[in-house]
Amino acid sequence: MSVGRKPCSYSLITLCCLICSRKAAGLQVVKYNHCRPSSLGAPFSAPIKSRPIRQHRVRALHSTSKDDKEGAIETESSSSSTKTTSSFVGLPSYKRIFFFVASTVVIWVSEPLLSLVDSAAVGRYASSSSSSQSVIQLAALGPATMLCDSTMYLTTFISMATTNKLARAFARNDVDDQVSTLSHVMGLSLAVGAFITLLINFSGENILSAIIGPASTASVETSKQVLSAALDYSRIRSIVSPLAVMGLTSQAVLLCSQDTKTPGLAVLVASLVNIIGDYILVAKMNWGIRGAAWATSMASILANGILVRKVWQKMQRWKYKQSRKVQDVPFLSLPNREAFVSLIKLAGPIFFVLIGKIMGYSSMTITAGSFGIAPLACHNVLMRVFFFFATCGDALSHSAQTFLPGLLYRKKLHEEAMPSSLTTTTAATKGTVVKSTNDDSTNPRTLLKRLLLFSVGAGVFNSLAGRYIASSAGGTFTTDSSLVALMSRASPFMGLANFIHPITMTLEGSIIAGRDAGYLVATYVFSLVLLLSHLRYVCSEFVAVYHALLLFQIVRIIQFGLRVWKRTSVSSKKLVEGTKVCECAT
Repeated sequence: MSVGRKPCSYSLITLCCLICSRKAAGLQVVKYNHCRPSSLGAPFSAPIKSRPIRQHRVRALHSTSKDDKEGAIETESSSSSTKTTSSFVGLPSYKRIFFFVASTVVIWVSEPLLSLVDSAAVGRYASSSSSSQSVIQLAALGPATMLCDSTMYLTTFISMATTNKLARAFARNDVDDQVSTLSHVMGLSLAVGAFITLLINFSGENILSAIIGPASTASVETSKQVLSAALDYSRIRSIVSPLAVMGLTSQAVLLCSQDTKTPGLAVLVASLVNIIGDYILVAKMNWGIRGAAWATSMASILANGILVRKVWQKMQRWKYKQSRKVQDVPFLSLPNREAFVSLIKLAGPIFFVLIGKIMGYSSMTITAGSFGIAPLACHNVLMRVFFFFATCGDALSHSAQTFLPGLLYRKKLHEEAMPSSLTTTTAATKGTVVKSTNDDSTNPRTLLKRLLLFSVGAGVFNSLAGRYIASSAGGTFTTDSSLVALMSRASPFMGLANFIHPITMTLEGSIIAGRDAGYLVATYVFSLVLLLSHLRYVCSEFVAVYHALLLFQIVRIIQFGLRVWKRTSVSSKKLVEGTKVCECAT
């Protein structure tokens, strides 16, 4: 009997092993889609699927809906060792775009908000015993804030180049490039900020005189008072320019790495400190425009200190467990010749574009000043309102620059993973391949449509809110009834400009992300010539300045719209073939 039991026990053991192997094989069928379970004595059927030419594993990361899965895809190819970071590769969902844009708006609203608070504090409380002094200081804020904000805005070519280079480095998961890029841009930011401090302190009077000069309809003494007040404000704010430029670059780094909490904290700190400082120094201590400058400077020091410290910590985490060469990279360094040339090729056209914008808006300020001190003061308030709502457009432009490189990189990986045998089939088969490689998940036009949808919504809100503030809430900024009436007359045209601006900036961000630098520069040359011609030959009254502002937005949206729509076409080979314009793995 013992001899007869041995085969029975062995059969039971074999059967158990077969059942276990059957279950394991079933799991492999689900995962790899080409394995089939062993048929050794297995009485049950098993799903059999053909083995594909290439294997792709698509795994949704913390996503439940189909729309969310599009923004959280990690793609791997068995024929390549390239790994991509899921946060930066693929089509972002509507929810992800909304929260990114909303967070960026809250963060970028800090700088114009500080200037807006300064205008309100100075207009209502500066030298309250004399209304004429209040108007003079409010008028001085126009050229002063234009000089300070324009010089800071001009340095955003560093942050834009940082966003573009880091977005591509993140898509390729290239830590070496991330660390070296961060070190170079932070060192360059410090150098540029120091140059701005020296420029304003030694040449600020000449620059401000050129801006205020046309306001010669007022008395010479009044012009001197405006110049003196504007120079005091500008010099105080220029003290913190090195840290402020580093803060702008740090903000771009954090947003590109999708850290919105730290910049949000910095904005909250800056807003609270500026409001409290304006209340104490301007309203209570009657320091006037100088008090507003000191309050803004203190807020800038605290906010930008938070940003720079966080970026330093992030860089240390990037260098952790990397090679000695990466670990030895300092936090601040100037780029070598090769890196500098690469940065200039990207940042040079952007710098020219920013110069064009500053020239356009500065020319509007000069033209407004030619009509007198009161129109200059009114223009200061209106432009502060316009730039406050313009942060929505800047945020949408930054979103296009952040998401589009990763989407193009995923498109490139998807095309490289396609079987070569499928690309040489019949015309019908080729049509199928083209359709599969240009679906919504890899089509740049799909991302553009989503961004434009948010742009239209932001434009409607900006238009209504901006016009209401300018026409009905002018008393918030000044107690002078003539200024309030003048703001109400110009408010419709400013409102329309606020509607068009977010759409224009979304298209501009797409062009920058695609590195279509030549067309971008040519567009701004044409737009700037048209704007300056209108200001020089057509403007006969103050309201006509805002006709020119509206014209500037209309011309840009037409040119950008035609270019982007053509370049994002499915049939366009500029995106498919990875040309220089939209090269994704440089």
